[in-house]
Amino acid sequence: MTAVSTFRQELEAAVLERHCAHHPMTQKWAAGELSRNALMGWGIEHYHWISNMSPVTFTKIAYAPPEVRRVILENYFEENDDDRPHLPIVLRFAAANGADIEAVKRGRGLPTTEAWVAFLHRAAQTSWIAGVAATNIGTESQSPLLYSTVLPALREKYRLPEDVIEHFWLHIDADTEHGGRAFEVLEQFCTTEEQRQTAIHWARESAKMRWFYFDGIYLHYELGYKLR
Repeated sequence: MTAVSTFRQELEAAVLERHCAHHPMTQKWAAGELSRNALMGWGIEHYHWISNMSPVTFTKIAYAPPEVRRVILENYFEENDDDRPHLPIVLRFAAANGADIEAVKRGRGLPTTEAWVAFLHRAAQTSWIAGVAATNIGTESQSPLLYSTVLPALREKYRLPEDVIEHFWLHIDADTEHGGRAFEVLEQFCTTEEQRQTAIHWARESAKMRWFYFDGIYLHYELGYKLR
């Protein structure tokens, strides 16, 4: 086994320690037992997370080598494609579960959502390696397993139409590709043990912060513990 493949396994293992596919909210969701209010809340908070991520993206670009910049920009332009922007897809899901979209746009995320965004800002400001490990590995690489866990319930138990759940089936494939690119650039450019341990650290901490973000949604929208 090569050092590169071992490094990737260590990154994946760090994320699996707190993978949101195993969060209590996700398990309840997959069983069809999560309330529509919590589904709405997931859409609202995901909107507030994504809509605040552009500065993180461009901070990573400021520090990254040219090859890495291209990968980051390709991901960014795909997410913000004029013909198929991803934010309206998230809002469509929130609206189908009861959200007032104009109120969502005027509002702000829960403190747990804001804490997650702030963490990702800090990671990107630390170094491009920390930023990519936190956003693309610790966060984005979770999507295929996470969304494939809840997608059957969205179709079979909640009986939501395909256009409403587009975010989930779209990102199972898209984030598999995005995460793969991120693993590749880290494998290529993390040439010292210190750099590899930096990436593993930020991937692990990012997974913990996304779990905390899920805690906030679950507490506020499902259990009625008001965080805002």
